[in-house]
Amino acid sequence: MVNYLHPGVFIQEVPSARSIQGVSTSVAAFVGLTEKGPTNVPTLLTSWNAYVRQFGSFAWSSFVSWAVYEFFLEGGTACYVVRSDPGNGKAATTTLGGTQINAASPGTWGNGICVSITNGSSTSGTAPTPVFTLQVVVDSSTVSTSSTTLSGQMMANFVIQNGLTPVAIPSTGTKTYYVLETFSGFTLANASFADRINSNSMFLRVGAVDGARPSNTGSPKPLTGGVGWDNTLPAALNTLKTVQGLSLLAVPDTAGLVTGAGISDTATQAAQINTGLQLCETLQSLFYVIDPPGGMSVQDIVSFKSGTLATNSPAINSSYGAMYYPWVWITNPLVNLRVPIPASGPVLGRYAHTDGNVGVFKSPAGVNDGAMLSVVSVAQTLSDSDQDQLNPNGIDAVRNLINYGNVIWGARTVSQDTQWTYVSVRRLFIYVEQSLKNSLQWVVFESNDQALWSSVSRDISAFLTTLWQQGGLFGASAAEAFFVICDASNNPAATRSQGYLYIDIGLAPVYPAEFVVIRISQKTAGPDSGN
Repeated sequence: MVNYLHPGVFIQEVPSARSIQGVSTSVAAFVGLTEKGPTNVPTLLTSWNAYVRQFGSFAWSSFVSWAVYEFFLEGGTACYVVRSDPGNGKAATTTLGGTQINAASPGTWGNGICVSITNGSSTSGTAPTPVFTLQVVVDSSTVSTSSTTLSGQMMANFVIQNGLTPVAIPSTGTKTYYVLETFSGFTLANASFADRINSNSMFLRVGAVDGARPSNTGSPKPLTGGVGWDNTLPAALNTLKTVQGLSLLAVPDTAGLVTGAGISDTATQAAQINTGLQLCETLQSLFYVIDPPGGMSVQDIVSFKSGTLATNSPAINSSYGAMYYPWVWITNPLVNLRVPIPASGPVLGRYAHTDGNVGVFKSPAGVNDGAMLSVVSVAQTLSDSDQDQLNPNGIDAVRNLINYGNVIWGARTVSQDTQWTYVSVRRLFIYVEQSLKNSLQWVVFESNDQALWSSVSRDISAFLTTLWQQGGLFGASAAEAFFVICDASNNPAATRSQGYLYIDIGLAPVYPAEFVVIRISQKTAGPDSGN
């Protein structure tokens, strides 16, 4: 109490009730390979253009760029990107005179593409003209839908999805190629040439240039020397422990982990996914949107999730993650071609959109909140019977529905614990827990007495009442929706003497209407019906 020593008017500021501030729920982290940028440094981005400036453009077989692009396109507003070190991975390469041409990302996939230099006119079979055209091509004889490698499957599907037809290169030859990209109107291999290719091609990056007009290649020239990248994702993931404000996680390049033979390494992929889930469980603030391997059947993806698909492949079981199947096709805005990607990017965009428009307690699924308008098709059309296998196993389907398009048609976590079946329930509890943790720091070292108990109970109750009024908790009244206990009953002298303050909170979450059953019966007219 202040001792006043002279008469007068004195001002005292009386502390008011402290409010619990809700944490952000839609800031995502994307971890994996990028074209450039700092390694193992979480970098905050607020637009796709910011990503391009910092980390480069679209790159084939490197999924982070596509995921970030889709995240912003589908409703995301802020994310962190962590570039993983490719280790011993190398991009395939070739030279055109003194100009170096590289694949857009490391890996053996680049060993399957070629570059062709022809005249910039219809006289491509004659002597070189000042103007030349560069084409990215692939030998049609190597493209097969029966390919067992991930890169082979992706290329075969790319050719089919974009309706490409094989052409003879040179025009008088007998060997045919699929033309993946065409860039024309060049006269020199200079800085302008490099800038245009590097900013627009998803298959190539130009290194050193000699400033000369490269000779016509005749037959397309293959890229060679590509080496698969090392799995350095765990080190990149660990950097997220120091970042505050994160709530969502995607590691799309887990889907690109392959064996030395180029086949999807499902055991390593599952182990890597569990590493991400373990991080989320440790931090208790992250929710992981999982990308499964590409090209899998319904039965294979169920086996992958349960840990029975490959030797030493662990099961995937956690309330801190959700898996979305199958992959999706999006449009590359630079060249208007369809590209296959894992679904985490557009899915997280819908998470952010739903959080902003409704709340974290709403499932990011259905024909409204789950509508992915930038997705042009799904890699596999699923039937109701297919989803009968997926849903009970905690695998969320991405489906094409008549009149509604491509939508997220599942809202479950990968957990076997029935308390945490639904994504919205787990994310609601993350939101409440982190909001209370951040806003109650002032309580530490305060006097552990009735006044403190009353203040804490009042602040938490006010926060949860607002959440209930928004539709985040179930109940006709606040008393039915939640309870808060912080008094002598759970803080006896024995615990207070050890410095503990216990706050018991119970929430009644709103569950999604996953199964809508319309019950119709035939009404029989009775004798007194008036008919």
